[in-house]
Amino acid sequence: ATTRISIDGFAAVTQKPENNTPKIVAGPGGSTGVDDQAKASTLQAVASNITSQTTSVSSELKRRTPEAPGYRFSDQRVTQHLNVAIDSSKTIDVLLGNISRIVTDQSDCLVLWGCQVNQHGDCGAPHQLTQEGGQLWSVVEDHANEIIKRVMRTRQICSSPLRSKSESHLVAGPVVTAAGSDAPVYMVLVGCFSSEQQSVLRQQWLIGLVSQTISRWHQHKSLETLEVKTKSLHDTIGLVHALDRTESVSDASMVVVNNLRRLCNAEQVSLALFEGAKDVRLKAISDVEKVDLNSESSKIMLNALSQSVAANQIVKFPIKEDEHSPAALALDKYCKSNSIEGCVGLPLMTEDGRTLGAILVGVKESQVEDEKYNDYLQRVVALSSGHLDVVLRANQGVRELLSKRWRTFRKSKLTKTICLIAACLAGLMFVPLPYRVGCDCEIQPVLRRYIAAPYDGILEKSYVESGNIVELDQLVARLDGSQLRIELSGLRAELAGAKKRRDSALAQGEVAPSQIARSEMKRHQSKIEILEKQLTNLEVRSPVGGIVVSGDLEKVEGAPVEMGKTLFEIAPLDGMLAEIGIPESEIQYVEAGMPVTIKLNAFPFKTWDGTIEKIHPRTEIVADDSVFIAQVRLPNKENQLRPGMKGAAKIKSRYSPIGWNLFHQSWESVRYWLVW
Repeated sequence: ATTRISIDGFAAVTQKPENNTPKIVAGPGGSTGVDDQAKASTLQAVASNITSQTTSVSSELKRRTPEAPGYRFSDQRVTQHLNVAIDSSKTIDVLLGNISRIVTDQSDCLVLWGCQVNQHGDCGAPHQLTQEGGQLWSVVEDHANEIIKRVMRTRQICSSPLRSKSESHLVAGPVVTAAGSDAPVYMVLVGCFSSEQQSVLRQQWLIGLVSQTISRWHQHKSLETLEVKTKSLHDTIGLVHALDRTESVSDASMVVVNNLRRLCNAEQVSLALFEGAKDVRLKAISDVEKVDLNSESSKIMLNALSQSVAANQIVKFPIKEDEHSPAALALDKYCKSNSIEGCVGLPLMTEDGRTLGAILVGVKESQVEDEKYNDYLQRVVALSSGHLDVVLRANQGVRELLSKRWRTFRKSKLTKTICLIAACLAGLMFVPLPYRVGCDCEIQPVLRRYIAAPYDGILEKSYVESGNIVELDQLVARLDGSQLRIELSGLRAELAGAKKRRDSALAQGEVAPSQIARSEMKRHQSKIEILEKQLTNLEVRSPVGGIVVSGDLEKVEGAPVEMGKTLFEIAPLDGMLAEIGIPESEIQYVEAGMPVTIKLNAFPFKTWDGTIEKIHPRTEIVADDSVFIAQVRLPNKENQLRPGMKGAAKIKSRYSPIGWNLFHQSWESVRYWLVW
């Protein structure tokens, strides 16, 4: 094994013999003697230090040991593999992955990192290019940062042995993507190598070769981009010359689609242009003299073109599995109807951002995925859009000519003055304001709870009347239980008699009478349980807190009541409903969710705001008017709202011009009588 050492321009090569004692075998210029004894001594000490470090190789840094006999490194093979990587890599990530595999296969590289350089000239976090050695950076981080700084300062390939790891070196080199000494550094490659099989000089050569490979790849990509630009410019010039000889929009459209089909080697090309503000019309199809707009294929094609216009960017089909495109369905239908593998839709846009229409190019599936082809197609369409706009403006129709005449007419001062006054008066009528629908309203409880008599009995006492406020579980009435207690005493006596009869029959051995007596006991016991339960429910209590809406039973105390008969109606006060009567003529302007402002007769200086929750689907007659009842929930924290309160409501409908708000009812009345 040999080691090359350089100090102050003095270089020497040391060789490790069998006794592990390094010996200087070559000095400056390849001579076997050393003129400077001090430098020779220094070199001897450094060589001894390196030799002592090579005796303990860390298992963490040792990636592999070649076991197969005849293991050799071929420089020519490395160069060939790197050239293949340049040609086969479409992206920089793919290139770096291929390079890392080549370096690890063809050298003793333990780990290879790439440190991206930002616009300020600082190196970012390292990105590991090889698959193995994931924990190695934490071991060599400080040493690697020093060598990266040295590379950024000198712009040369630098190497250094690891301080704590024997027979391992760090080699770093700059990567530039442009020619010239002042070209910025794009990336710094850092490799950790084992020096058992290869010299440090060859490791430096390998890092330099990889750096040149990355630079060549960037140069190739730049050349490819320039070639696409040159070809698209040349083809567009020919297309522009053909457009200059056209005399109508139809001719210009046919020239565009036929030339694009030829230049782009496409299966079919179609073009659609705007007619008016929003309508898109199919203008031309390649190799078709006259377009049938009513045919099914033309409608499918127009739909795909409309999707391209709506997307306002390039759209493709087929798309990748992880992508999503709203236009994919329309493009798929177009491809199936025309038996085409794929298609590309591009909007026709001018330099000032106006959209003229769209172009749909039917191509093969391989062309859809080809980035060069898509770039070329976009450039040709972009360069030809401006000239097509000139043709469109030169062939304006009657509508466009009238619009131009109107613009000339309105330039005079008198016309401007008259139009300004008329516009101010008319514009005032078009100022949008919310339309407000006036309605009558009445407050009703959100929930009504009815208290019914639990069983037939006599009302002993009523404790509340209509309008009283009650709380949850408050006593509201009591039923008389004297009749129940008398009946209960009789049943208990009958139960005792039946029990005696049963015992007597059992004592005499009479089975049948004993069974009859037992049945009577069960019947009497069931009735006793029912009466006892009724006696426990003599008190009638309120199930909710609220106000007593109905149930003034003071005059009927002592009278019998039937089971299930309603005694009281109680409504909670925590929330109220405002029932709004919307006139039948205004229901078309009202819908659920609109805001409402309510003012009650009892509180003329206070308003409540709410939102329409529900509108009953059927009209009702209220005060001889046909109205739709809408419900608005209102909070009642202060218990000011009571059922039956009346007032007025204003529903804030959609924004409409002032003129419509003022005169639409009169206009609708006139229309109604004229039509009738």
